[in-house]
Amino acid sequence: MRYFIHFIIAALVLSAALAGFNWWVDPYAIYHAQASGAQPLRVMNERIFKTVKLVHAPADVVFIGSSRTDIGIGREQPALPGQHLLNLAIFDQRIAETRRLFELAVQDGKPHTVVLGLDFFAFNALLAPPSDYAEENYSALRSTTLLLSISTLSNAISKYRHPQTAGGDCCHADGFRIANDPASLRGNYRHSFAASERQYLMEKYLPYPQCAFDYSARGREVKSSLDELRAIFELAQRQHVDLRLFISPSHALQWETLGAAGLWDTWENWKRQLVTMNEDVAAHAGRAPFPLWDFSGYDQISTEALPEDGEQRLMVGYSDSAHYTPRVGQRLVARVFGAADNWGELLDPSSIDARLAQIRAARQPYRASHVREVTEIVALAHETARAKHCPQTP
Repeated sequence: MRYFIHFIIAALVLSAALAGFNWWVDPYAIYHAQASGAQPLRVMNERIFKTVKLVHAPADVVFIGSSRTDIGIGREQPALPGQHLLNLAIFDQRIAETRRLFELAVQDGKPHTVVLGLDFFAFNALLAPPSDYAEENYSALRSTTLLLSISTLSNAISKYRHPQTAGGDCCHADGFRIANDPASLRGNYRHSFAASERQYLMEKYLPYPQCAFDYSARGREVKSSLDELRAIFELAQRQHVDLRLFISPSHALQWETLGAAGLWDTWENWKRQLVTMNEDVAAHAGRAPFPLWDFSGYDQISTEALPEDGEQRLMVGYSDSAHYTPRVGQRLVARVFGAADNWGELLDPSSIDARLAQIRAARQPYRASHVREVTEIVALAHETARAKHCPQTP
């Protein structure tokens, strides 16, 4: 019995030491209060930081979405002076995860305004969950269980040994990302764009093994991705949230990648369904639909020319074909909040068909003047389809 008591005491001491060290180092920045204007945080897991801690913080305006919103919407927003902003966007955020974060963010009537970035790939229910996604993050006890986690200890040791932040690390205390140094892309834009396009073709648009895009994962007892968005709309209408939606302004070559995957018609139909759902939910609530901005397509921003290999010119709007820069993000936010601009289009039943036709029309001259890039993307689509053993190439 004495040995058993000693064993229990030793286990308790070790557990207390483990929890104490993890709490002190705080690798996920969830235990200690952080001033929004303080030095950037050294966060070992952005998803834990934003899901467990930041989503509960007070704010005037919250941004939610995928990595496009995470990278492209920076903390400096001249269109929102004096507003307390939070960025809950996370890499590989699927729409189901967006719904969970939205529910937590607006509970208790806060915040009043949410800006939601909508990305087509995030609606593919066949995508595997991100490697760092854990359903346990939504548990009320998550911050406690993490104190006793060996993985937390591993990250705590890493943070203890390397306490300084670096370019690209997440995050400031308000969730806005520490920007990468754009100079690191000098001479390498074509490599960065090609890597992005390969990733979307391999993993996001037509993931293995189905090689397909689907709003529902057959055989799973889960909502379809469109139903997840409907749940967001319905909750926002019930709670009178000022919800503002936008489709991201990725580079034109990202839309060519989507087209090479054989998903152009599906993409257009997705936009139509967004409009129809927005109108339908609003009609049932007896309120106006939410503003839905489309910044996708072919325009002066999205068709920015890529530097040639080795050319030292920096791009203004993009780091790769999927991700726009905070400079573009500032213009997007200003437009969403009422700035006079001819960029972007509000989508509703009266404008959707004309908008889709306009994008199709603008696509043709772009393809004609960028034969090299388009040809490379088509070849890449066939290559990735073969690598995944898809039934047929796009």
